[in-house]
Amino acid sequence: MRELNLAQFSRVLFFVLALVFSVSVALQVLIAGIALFVNSGSWAAHVSFARYFAFIPLIMAIMAWMAGLSRQVLWKSIGLFGMVIGMFLTAVFSSRIGFLSAFHPVIAMMLFWGSVDMIRSGKGFKINVD
Repeated sequence: MRELNLAQFSRVLFFVLALVFSVSVALQVLIAGIALFVNSGSWAAHVSFARYFAFIPLIMAIMAWMAGLSRQVLWKSIGLFGMVIGMFLTAVFSSRIGFLSAFHPVIAMMLFWGSVDMIRSGKGFKINVD
């Protein structure tokens, strides 16, 4: 059995990170729902949890480059990171930007959809370990 080379390892890590990111976004939405409908004390968990997975799309972009994935995948990863920045901005500046802060949950949906799209696009990439 061969060992994974750097490109293969990067490809595997890219898709593992895409899975982790999509699950994290779903959990983040769940935590927001708990804070909104069950226990308002959960807002602190919602705020702090985001810090744990915010940089995953940036790491995904690096892995996409190292794996030799398409430029489209690389730019989608960078786009996800841009949306994460948008999430932070809409939360931090919500009192200053008025109705634009309503895009916070919309961006969350786009993040989830984008990460699932990354996972689905990975079906076409082969990882050879013979």
